[in-house]
Amino acid sequence: MITRDEYGIPTVVAETEQRAWFELGWAAAEDRLWQLEYDRRRARGRWAEVVGAAGLPADRLARRLRLADAAAVDVAAMDPQTLGTFEQYAAGINAYVAERGTPVEYDRGGIGWEAWTPRDSVLAFKIRHVLMGTWQYKIARAVLRARAGAEVAEKLNPRPLPGMRVTVPPLDRIPDRDPRAELLEQARADVEAAAEHLGFLAESEGGSNAWVLGPSRTKTGKPLLANDSHRALDAPNTYWQAHLSCPEFSASGATFPGIPGFPHFGHNGRVGWAITNAAGDAQDLFVEQFRDGQVRTADGWEVAEVRDERIAVRDGEDHIERCWLTPNGPVVHGDPASGAAVSLRWTATDGACEQFGVLRRMLLAGDVHTLLDAQDGWVDPLNNLVAADVDGHIGYLLRGQLPARESLAAAQVPVPGWKREHHWRGRVAFDEMPRTEDPPDDIIVTANNTVTADERPFVSHALNDCYRVERIHELAAASGPATAADMRAWQGDTRSVAARRWSELLAARGPFTGDAEHARALLASGEGDLGPGKTVGLVHACFRREVARRVLDREIGAETRAWLMECGLPGMPVVLRRWFAHLTWPRDGVLPAQELDDELLADALAAAWRQANRSGLRPWGEVHRTAARHPLHPVVGDEFDPPRVGLGGDNETIQNGAYGWEPGAAFDITNLSVYRQVLDLAELDSSGWVIPGGASGQPGTAHYADQLSSWQRHELVPMHPEVTRAGE
Repeated sequence: MITRDEYGIPTVVAETEQRAWFELGWAAAEDRLWQLEYDRRRARGRWAEVVGAAGLPADRLARRLRLADAAAVDVAAMDPQTLGTFEQYAAGINAYVAERGTPVEYDRGGIGWEAWTPRDSVLAFKIRHVLMGTWQYKIARAVLRARAGAEVAEKLNPRPLPGMRVTVPPLDRIPDRDPRAELLEQARADVEAAAEHLGFLAESEGGSNAWVLGPSRTKTGKPLLANDSHRALDAPNTYWQAHLSCPEFSASGATFPGIPGFPHFGHNGRVGWAITNAAGDAQDLFVEQFRDGQVRTADGWEVAEVRDERIAVRDGEDHIERCWLTPNGPVVHGDPASGAAVSLRWTATDGACEQFGVLRRMLLAGDVHTLLDAQDGWVDPLNNLVAADVDGHIGYLLRGQLPARESLAAAQVPVPGWKREHHWRGRVAFDEMPRTEDPPDDIIVTANNTVTADERPFVSHALNDCYRVERIHELAAASGPATAADMRAWQGDTRSVAARRWSELLAARGPFTGDAEHARALLASGEGDLGPGKTVGLVHACFRREVARRVLDREIGAETRAWLMECGLPGMPVVLRRWFAHLTWPRDGVLPAQELDDELLADALAAAWRQANRSGLRPWGEVHRTAARHPLHPVVGDEFDPPRVGLGGDNETIQNGAYGWEPGAAFDITNLSVYRQVLDLAELDSSGWVIPGGASGQPGTAHYADQLSSWQRHELVPMHPEVTRAGE
């Protein structure tokens, strides 16, 4: 039986587990059938059949990635119970279509229905994570090195610095002498040796927060768990809320349409969980050499596997994509016929992923320890998983599999594929992954920050976010015994530690004159609060861009700086953001920004003031707005696009909303919270959740965007409203 609450969120109550999965599939089809179609088509490389030539570049990459092959391998490796779950879910989707038909998007997209299969569910999961790894950062760094040289690349290659917080153990920081430094120095030497092979190289922001407070820090004496997952805003939203109940388990949470389980967020009545992206390095890029259909390996030249795939293009001619496979993985960039190309090795496609049995084990776990143990076998994505249970326990695990590497060169940029020292040595063992349970300080916080300062396992070269985790710890330290209402308030916090440091720095400078003084005075008095109703956020955003432009012009030259800010590489905004964050991180008690001279600051402030006034000097929430587009936008224009709303904050506030770096560009939000949740383990029925949209993916329906206004106000809707409580 499927019932729905006032927001259209489904509750499935079934007499058997098999029936529960069938009806969850039915409900997913009823709400998100077109989203299911979109995910599997872009994973299979068939989106150009719908939108024409605009979809061809993505289809070509999808075919090269061979995601469909990998998904088939995963399904073949499923144990009978897991396969049965996926089959029942698929049967529910297909039964819905057989009875109710397809939504209007199918007519507008010019396609018909093809039966859903378990492989499509795996594909839908993989396509949402392949571009969330470190792949794009490595390409950005490699192109930067190839274009601007090693010296410039090193200046824009900030590493986690002494004093920055780590997640494991809680409350710890990177020591003055980072124990990983020697490894990184060796990696740099390896990269220098590989640099000659990089010359032809002429979905990435973080933002998620998850934290858990143990019994000693809460008013009820039971844990509180809060999270807000950040991604680019899809239409409909990435996550879909649902309840599922059968004799074996009951669960509530957010899942991806197409997946029979709750891999990222939810609770089962006994234990709750949430994740953030760990940016764990499970994707290596290899520069490959080719000749006459052969690829160079450590043991000589081998014949490379190659096949041609036909891509249909709506209102256009078919395209033939030649797809190559090397011993390191599929070629993703470049043309082997030219003699060189780049291949990708990714844990999620490098053999069978037998991870989907984890989904059911999570629903059966009765406590934190069992839940964390249940993750053994999970491969990708690499997540920071936090958990809490009704008995008062809390815990953390870096979930997923990391490659065991001898050299860390590949943690930064593509490396020669024929060099044996860059090959993987297997996977890091489950019991070696960072983990903690019931830490003495009774708090665990993860906000895309560095996981651990330990030398091994080496998690990532890319992790460097530091200000959101600082702010969460500030709020926790200032709070008395916390409540669920406090958690909701923290999720909406728009005070930036970095902006506050700029405020303090500017308060100690000047006074300047004219426009520069107007901007300085406003930012100095703003105390880093980037709320949507104030102009401080707009002026601060303009100032960030202008001061970054001037500092980079001095450091690397105006031409290279302009290319960095305008090149369009997905990983480059992250490189710039993490570099800029270091200007306000103390080194030996001094902020690097304090060394900037008054002339540069005054010039940047004046330019920022003029830029903000060209925008009307409006409140930040009026110019810092969502800009989601429906996948069919290339075909139907804005007809199906959801409403736009404004927000406060930026990429360094808990209420996160990233934007681009190009001076003068709009402040459309590129990354934001796509699911918020607060679980009160003292009374799970009082927990709340919200998404920036609605349960339904059908434009124009009552539940297409009915949670958006609550989300904008940082309110949660009831996770367990009385009208849909199972069993009543």
